[in-house]
Amino acid sequence: MKRIYKLTLLLTLCFTVATFGDWIAQEDNWYNVLIDGAKSGWAHEVVEVDSETKNIKSSKVQNMTLSRGGMEISIRVTSSFVETEDGKPISVHSTQEAMGMVQDTIWEFGDEELKMTTVAGGTPIVKTVPLPKENWLTPQSVKRMFTQKMATGANAITYQTMAPELGPSVITVVMTKKGEKKQDVLGAEKLVLAWETVNNKMPVVGTEFYTLTGVSVGSAMNAGFGAIETIITPKFDALSPVNEVPELMVSLFVEPNKPIPSDTSKLTMRITTKDGKKVDLPSVGMQKATSNEDGSATLVVDLEAPISATKEELVDGKYLGASAICDGTDDAVIAIAMEALAPLPEDASSKAKALAIRSKIHAFIDEKNMSTAFASASQTARSKEGDCSEHAVLLCGVLRAAGIPSRGVMGMVYVPSMGGPNGVFGWHMWSQALIDGKWVDLDATLTTPYSVGHIATITSSLSDEDFGAEMGGILATIGNLEVEIVEEQEE
Repeated sequence: MKRIYKLTLLLTLCFTVATFGDWIAQEDNWYNVLIDGAKSGWAHEVVEVDSETKNIKSSKVQNMTLSRGGMEISIRVTSSFVETEDGKPISVHSTQEAMGMVQDTIWEFGDEELKMTTVAGGTPIVKTVPLPKENWLTPQSVKRMFTQKMATGANAITYQTMAPELGPSVITVVMTKKGEKKQDVLGAEKLVLAWETVNNKMPVVGTEFYTLTGVSVGSAMNAGFGAIETIITPKFDALSPVNEVPELMVSLFVEPNKPIPSDTSKLTMRITTKDGKKVDLPSVGMQKATSNEDGSATLVVDLEAPISATKEELVDGKYLGASAICDGTDDAVIAIAMEALAPLPEDASSKAKALAIRSKIHAFIDEKNMSTAFASASQTARSKEGDCSEHAVLLCGVLRAAGIPSRGVMGMVYVPSMGGPNGVFGWHMWSQALIDGKWVDLDATLTTPYSVGHIATITSSLSDEDFGAEMGGILATIGNLEVEIVEEQEE
């Protein structure tokens, strides 16, 4: 019902709207957050009621420390949802902070429209989108409905709601009762019910645990890098130090059956899953995916054969639009575009411009490290540092500043210098530019524009409306793929 956590940035904030009375706490719960049994951080959830208006504020904070290749990353994500006593949405405020990089989002609900204001290092991006026409429940309306149905002995519950981290669209949640048992909850024996939970936006199944009064006592979800758990606990225990920081990057490396020669221009791979489920990969950019009867997929990456965009993609304004994470209208981003294009003739092709911009971004980010975590294009244009996500997002932003549609790609990249003699595939992000009606892959972390050693799993327009749900799609594949090199073709 509420355990929809992102992989790369997981919740922070304490939003205070204009108030008329005092906020009085109705619930105040603390949780340990564990990855594969090791404590990674804490979560805090508070429900408050305004003493005069009776408006209800549901706030969540999650603070985690992770390790990527030995570099510790601190992530804090906070959200606050304000609604009326009878379940009418008023506002949402959420903040994501990772290693000093902050993204702030405010939603203001009208009768028919939703005003979104997002900022991540640059000028605030303000958009107005229509409210969904479907009926949906606010957080406290969900809790009331859920508690009532539990009391009647329901074994399956379906409802529609909004999850701010997944964008301004309605999601459908299906909960199925899986069992119940008595257990100690903060020093008292309680009957706890286990509910399997799925929704139509995230490709994972979770389990949530509740008392009969609707108090969440924990949750569990299997991700590719390990099982994520929350367990209700006293405040002092939740805030106790993290002694063993979970390592995420190295644990996700995948070694192929043999190395990939550096001069390969066309590569055929067979992709399988560790859990035996059917492989579902897209045909995008320079990658063509074919499903096989045994559930595997055959991937052909051909540097000379980018795939044509669909009719819908050709006219989709999101690939040129400004968003908090990818703002092509930011002054610093525009300045990089102008510098990159200055040496080119006025009649330079879009391909020449895109290649010049890619080279510029590769050189511009002179501090290539993992000390940041998903900074925006505006932030990276000023800091000049980051890893693959900063390269990819800045490249997309500068392409848009130059009038070239772009999008982000999440997947895996081949690194010959890591792991054993065959090298490894590691999880990665890069960019695609829409050039002459085709999506062309560009990787600003490389010395060359692109290589065949890439496996795309999802693409993202990087829009404020869709980014969370799009990135959530990686949960279906991260940590679950095996790679077999079938055939290489030299340049």
